[in-house]
Amino acid sequence: MKKIVPVLIIFSIILVALLVIRFTLGGDEDTWICEYGRWVKHGNPSSSMPSSGCGSKLVDTAEEELTDMSVCYSPNGNKMIYEDALKRAEAGCEGGKLSDEHFCNSSTGTWWIEFAPNEVKEGCNPACVVFVDTGETEINWRCTGLREGGV
Repeated sequence: MKKIVPVLIIFSIILVALLVIRFTLGGDEDTWICEYGRWVKHGNPSSSMPSSGCGSKLVDTAEEELTDMSVCYSPNGNKMIYEDALKRAEAGCEGGKLSDEHFCNSSTGTWWIEFAPNEVKEGCNPACVVFVDTGETEINWRCTGLREGGV
């Protein structure tokens, strides 16, 4: 019996030490954890999900700007705001009038701005294309149907 009491005391001290270490160094069980750029609920946090700070600044910025239709990204990571694309289109796409309708094709890194040419081509729906990486412009006629004399 005399040997059991010291063993129980040592066992109790070790158990208490392990519990203290677990809860002081183990971190909060009820919190939000950043995984792959997204906040994930861990346990039952008392606070609401954080609105920022998860992932790299580049990812946070890109997500904010991708929802903003005034910014276009190229596959190389370059970006151009719509106002700059419009200025380049006004200087580079001559022989017609630019429309307010526009969109970004992030797969090709181009702004597409609807274009009404002075000389209309039947079956075509032209757009002024501005390349984000280079700033170059071209008119893409977007024609449909067969041409006369060709297949």
